[in-house]
Amino acid sequence: MSRRKVTTSNDLIRQNCTWPMTVGEVAKLTGVTRRALQVYDERGLLCPARSGEDVANNRKLYMPEDIDRLKQIVVLKDYGFDLKEMPPILDGEVDVVEALNEKLEELRAQENDLKNRILFARYAQVVGDDIFETLAFGTSEVDAFAEFLRESPVYQSKQQKWQNFTETDFEEMWDDFGRIVLQFLSISGDNTFDQVEDAVGALRIWFGETYFETSDLDLLAPWMMFEDGSDEAEFAQAVGDDSTPGFMQAAVFLVWLKKMLDKLSETLQAMTAGELDHASMAENKMIRLVHFVCEAAGYPVVEVAQLDREKWSEIVEFFATTLAYLAAALEDRDLMEDMYPRTKPTIDPRCLEKLIERSRALDLFS
Repeated sequence: MSRRKVTTSNDLIRQNCTWPMTVGEVAKLTGVTRRALQVYDERGLLCPARSGEDVANNRKLYMPEDIDRLKQIVVLKDYGFDLKEMPPILDGEVDVVEALNEKLEELRAQENDLKNRILFARYAQVVGDDIFETLAFGTSEVDAFAEFLRESPVYQSKQQKWQNFTETDFEEMWDDFGRIVLQFLSISGDNTFDQVEDAVGALRIWFGETYFETSDLDLLAPWMMFEDGSDEAEFAQAVGDDSTPGFMQAAVFLVWLKKMLDKLSETLQAMTAGELDHASMAENKMIRLVHFVCEAAGYPVVEVAQLDREKWSEIVEFFATTLAYLAAALEDRDLMEDMYPRTKPTIDPRCLEKLIERSRALDLFS
């Protein structure tokens, strides 16, 4: 039994239109502007026959096969193809399905790149830097923290493992780092923040094997790897593009932020509402909270007995900066949806503001 032939739009056009058609008639029929038809002619994509030198204005005259080709151009344009990409597809030199598959992969890569840039923009917004400056040059915060951390006795006392690496060790180290960069670049689809967390976890393990071990919450050291001009940042840029180091930096920061929110939620739930009030929270509990946040973040906190006014002020400012980041993240609904698709943290941003005020009001050296 033969299949019934389906009447297509091309068939209807052939049957119900008068041929040949002028530019104006084609524009009216298809909705393609006269200017677009002119461009397609200039580019050699759609070159209808002419009425002839001695006929009025040597007009373009379109036949049914020209309309068929025009529809193909419109479809390819809708699917993201540039005009310069179309000739081999229109002329049958390249299979249209293969071309569409390649374009789909390209569009997915563009989509992922856009998602990465959006994530970095949110990061810039949370840290409070000028967002356009940060998008172009990176956040100033990471450079400041990196410089402080490198100069601290705690950091300098940690032996960097790579100082004893052989040439083979270095090759393996950068091969492993390259695979992690590709893991970041392959993040796509649904549950992207879960994938971000997995990639950051792999990066933290790599950092521990290359430099020194860090706790699950201590991501400040891996974060600082992506300061301007670092070897890791330049390598990531070479594997990906100019935006890759910033995206990885943002990913590390936001995963750290989520871990801090989770841990701080547990800590604050153990306190009563009255204890969180500016006036009533016990001084020793406030000091312990400041130390907990700073140590959890990887900030070098000296022993209480070794504190002086200047060191305590530095610790409090880091504590306040961290809580300000957390409060900004909590108020970003889109970011919270990405980070917590199911259960949201219970911390009230106003509570964090109270804790910042309380920490700055502590005077241990009066």
